[in-house]
Amino acid sequence: MRVVSLPHALLDLLLAEVKTASWFAALGEPLTEGDRADACTYVDALGFAPIEIGQAHDWPEAERLLQQPDSSDWWDREEALRKALLVEAETRYPERALWTALTELTTETGDLVHGKAATAAARMGRAAPASIHVAAGAAAQAVYQLAVARLADRANSPFESKFRLFASGRWPLGIMGSRLVLF
Repeated sequence: MRVVSLPHALLDLLLAEVKTASWFAALGEPLTEGDRADACTYVDALGFAPIEIGQAHDWPEAERLLQQPDSSDWWDREEALRKALLVEAETRYPERALWTALTELTTETGDLVHGKAATAAARMGRAAPASIHVAAGAAAQAVYQLAVARLADRANSPFESKFRLFASGRWPLGIMGSRLVLF
């Protein structure tokens, strides 16, 4: 395949989406139909059978859920897809430019979402300081995954719906047992 320069317009659009997202603003609020639809799309795109959508209602509950021993099938599927999409993107774009762009995007995102997670934690209270870092890391990872998917020209990846969950103020904690838990 022919290597072309990075599509800066695509990355600029994603950065604009990142900057206007409602990061962590809906934590603890009742789930909307849009949240449920994005959650189902995410689960389906990962190849899981329809499962229950659960919710953490506060930071201590989210922290407890994240510490439970659980199957990592969802994480393994995400990672396998991310790696495959990254290989695809690496065949399309100059490696150094690709990695530089992804690094710059995730660094800028990380700074932004960390502040948003800290604000949400202060608003709700009772969050362990480490949880703010975990939330911000999960959000930055979602942006990275989406960037890789878009650079690989995969608009229907589960990373689109996962990002929409974050952008609407949620934090998808993961698939735990037979349910996807959102905070």
